[in-house]
Amino acid sequence: MMDKPVFLDIQSPVEYDRLSPGFYTVNCPGRFDTATTEGLLRYAALSVNPEMYSSTFLGIMLPYFLHNNNNLMVGVLGNLDLAGMLLPDLEKVKPKIAGARTATGSVVDYLRDLAGSIPSGDCSSFNGDVVRKCLILLKAACGRSVVSDGLDKMALSYAAKCSDPYRAVVAFTGMAAWVVVSMGGSGMVKGSLSGGKLTLEWSRPESASQPYMPGSSSASSVIALAGGLAAVSGMALVVENWTDNGGKVSLVAKK
Repeated sequence: MMDKPVFLDIQSPVEYDRLSPGFYTVNCPGRFDTATTEGLLRYAALSVNPEMYSSTFLGIMLPYFLHNNNNLMVGVLGNLDLAGMLLPDLEKVKPKIAGARTATGSVVDYLRDLAGSIPSGDCSSFNGDVVRKCLILLKAACGRSVVSDGLDKMALSYAAKCSDPYRAVVAFTGMAAWVVVSMGGSGMVKGSLSGGKLTLEWSRPESASQPYMPGSSSASSVIALAGGLAAVSGMALVVENWTDNGGKVSLVAKK
């Protein structure tokens, strides 16, 4: 594990396959305070329980999980309210009760997906399964106001080369958290896998109002910590073209 992870601002085009382990930024003026970022990178290199970092990223996405779960609960409570209004006409009540049952199943499935996708401390490999679980967390946090494209095609077919798989997984979770808080509740997120590079890209319309969900003020710290975790696990993380309305982050997952 490196004592001081690399932090560099580099120019485009990026030769990803030639990057040494580290945290890199491309065309992100004013987004990162050097002293703060280097402090977070050093913090990521400390020999502490990495589950703490996982909890940090999950915690910053928690309001989004709760918000989206509440939206699902509306389907349960709304149908029950309608059923109560339609009593005693049982023929009209029955479809509403059935709708409430279906909506309840959606809530249960949502919570089970979340519980089953939280990174495990006994992770021994950064592979397709852990990537899939991280993407489940991302989609669960995005909700119905976010359009997604390509996330289901990010099927990593090999175990990536890294010195600390769990920190690598948590770094990818941090990438997801950065996307979520940067969008702030609405927009589009795209995912791609190319040449051993896992990429997440988000955007919001230029006409969009300010994000209405919390966490955007912590975005730079979130992605810097993720970059530090990637670096100490032997991988490179690159943030590109970050503006108020979009940005891209890539994790180089070499064979």
